[in-house]
Amino acid sequence: MRSLVLSVAALILSFSMLLAGNGLQFVVLALRAGLEAFPPEAMGWITAAYFAGFAIGSLYCPRLVAAAGHIRTFAALASVVSGVALAHALLVDPVVWTGFRLVTGFCFAGLYLVVESWLNERASNELRGRLLALYGSFAFAGYAVGPLLAGVGSAGGFELFVLASMLISFALVPVTLTRASAPVAEETPETGRFTLRRLFRETPLGFAGLTLIGAVQGSFMGLGPVFADRLELPGEWVSGFLTAGMLAGLLLQVPLGWLSDRFDRRRVIVLVALAGAVAAAVFAGAVLQGQRAVPVVVAGALAMGGAIFPLYAIVLAFINDRLPRTSLVSAAATLILVYSLGSVVGSPLASQLMVAFGPAGLPLFVAGCMAGLGLYALWRMQRRAAPTRLEDAQIAVTVTSPGAVPLESSPPERGAG
Repeated sequence: MRSLVLSVAALILSFSMLLAGNGLQFVVLALRAGLEAFPPEAMGWITAAYFAGFAIGSLYCPRLVAAAGHIRTFAALASVVSGVALAHALLVDPVVWTGFRLVTGFCFAGLYLVVESWLNERASNELRGRLLALYGSFAFAGYAVGPLLAGVGSAGGFELFVLASMLISFALVPVTLTRASAPVAEETPETGRFTLRRLFRETPLGFAGLTLIGAVQGSFMGLGPVFADRLELPGEWVSGFLTAGMLAGLLLQVPLGWLSDRFDRRRVIVLVALAGAVAAAVFAGAVLQGQRAVPVVVAGALAMGGAIFPLYAIVLAFINDRLPRTSLVSAAATLILVYSLGSVVGSPLASQLMVAFGPAGLPLFVAGCMAGLGLYALWRMQRRAAPTRLEDAQIAVTVTSPGAVPLESSPPERGAG
């Protein structure tokens, strides 16, 4: 395990820095949009554009990886992201920003594919769970630390945009100088491609779960800072709202993952989703009643983040329980696509609820999605019995979500769906 970690340490470090820069951008764009008096729905569409780019990238970036290789693809896409981060400060317009975020999302889809296919290729089934758990922890750290850096400058100037660009540019150094060899990328034959239809056929609950979790996580990350800003919280708590939710997800990931390794995963999905729905509904009620003090808002962030971020990894593990061995890049791309499509739809819907109900629209949206997921999982449990485990299943993990800390690759009995 030690030699395996050392062989991919540069890759994991680079990606954590990339995510820190991306997390900082989510906060800075929301703060600058507030200063420029962008309407709430504009930020919803800007966030949706990022995930739309992600969806498009999941379709085309596998070909880029196959043609250019892992390291050159990583360097090229990260360079584009770094330049676009600076361009936001030069052209402050919601329509232009929508285009910029579309490009950024496209590039990050390719970056995720590079990193995750590289890690999966390096790890054996016996070590894959632990390696990807380490990767997920560093991903969490990057996404959690990035928003905190918003306090070192003003969103009204260039400083924070420059800082985000610097983090992304410096992220190129470890991976481009690594002495470890990258995997040999090959184009996946048509017979090995993993499609949306195939994913839905194999696991309807997994398909619905990824879609709904993409919707709530995309809206939380993209509109969370807008939500906190609309509540007129102190400046440091605007970014702290996002960080609090992610830290709660990190703390609950291991115990909830332990439960899902020992019981039917669907039961854990039902428990966490319905608990998250209740917590988000209570939080929305408190906001509607005017309870907007920092402790109340932080408690709401902890409650929502503690449900929506660990759920991604549990649903992902549930999907991998059901999938046969297939192409790593193709399967990972399909999972990215499903998650992204949910985020594309979710962010504009959540922003419309914020227009109708004020800031409380965001937790109301989370409550609705989580309730839908929990009830659907409960229904699927009545429709299909839990199967025996799939031997030697290949994990096609994607950590599109900062909450994806994958579980062990050879679990005991699981639920189907």
